[in-house]
Amino acid sequence: MENSIIFRGVKIKKKGAVVKNSIIMQKGEIDEGAHVENVIADKQVKITKDKVIIGDRRPAVIKKGEII
Repeated sequence: MENSIIFRGVKIKKKGAVVKNSIIMQKGEIDEGAHVENVIADKQVKITKDKVIIGDRRPAVIKKGEII
C-alpha cells in the first residue's frame, strides 16, 4: 500500500496485492495478485485475483458492489 486511503472493513490479501494512490471504501476486497492504482472504489467492491486496474489522468471509479 502506498499513498492510499483505506476505509474500515477492507480486506487486502497480502500475497502480491498492490494498492497505490487509491481510495478503497468500506468492506472492499482486493484479492492476491491484484494491482490497483489511481482508483476510487466505492463500498463493497471486490477486485478479483490478478486483475489490473490503473486510472490514467483521472482516477478509475468503480461503482458500489461491483466485482471486477
